[in-house]
Amino acid sequence: MQQVVGAAIVRHARVLAARRTAPPEAAGRWEFPGGKVEVGETPLEAIEREIAEELGCDIEVTDWLASQSVIGDSHVLIVALARLTRGEPEATEHDELRWLGRDELGDVDWLEPDRPFLAELAHRLGEPAPLLRAILFDEDDARAVAQRLTRDGFEASVARERLQGEDDDEDHPWAVLTDAPELVVEMLVDDFDGWLDLDEPAVPTPGVAPLELPTQPKRLHRDGS
Repeated sequence: MQQVVGAAIVRHARVLAARRTAPPEAAGRWEFPGGKVEVGETPLEAIEREIAEELGCDIEVTDWLASQSVIGDSHVLIVALARLTRGEPEATEHDELRWLGRDELGDVDWLEPDRPFLAELAHRLGEPAPLLRAILFDEDDARAVAQRLTRDGFEASVARERLQGEDDDEDHPWAVLTDAPELVVEMLVDDFDGWLDLDEPAVPTPGVAPLELPTQPKRLHRDGS
């Protein structure tokens, strides 16, 4: 059977899900991004290539989920756990991307081949850790800080902040959210004239009850149906 590879890209205890637009029977349903292993490729080479092509970013595979999923008579899907090492995922072959925590995995309508991986993935995601918030005024500086932290093996993401009382887009700072140690982040943001927002530290999401993960397609109920 030909191998198909998917990537469970994890950041801040959330996994990236991508919504398909084609073929018609798969449109509107969700998957782990990826594709077929080409002749002469290893699964690792294939998933790195597919994510670069589909999402415009680079990943590092940290492990492979234990499950396999047979697709029809000729393909078998395997899924890698991965972390971002460069860039931010952008939807080019999908119409929406969404970061899902372990208690949100059942909120989207996954394609059948992806469903066998959800239970193990929920266990591997665990609970989100507290994140530091580094504030910078320039987007390029924020992305440079995030890239440095990611390169050093930490998780980091960039978000737009709004100053209290401001109602326009001028001089609004950018936040870098990261699990890196405080000393590491503080030394780095000093180089970019930023600061650490320590007034309201992030708190992990409270524990949740055991999950009932989907094993069948999600049923959509519409008025008049």
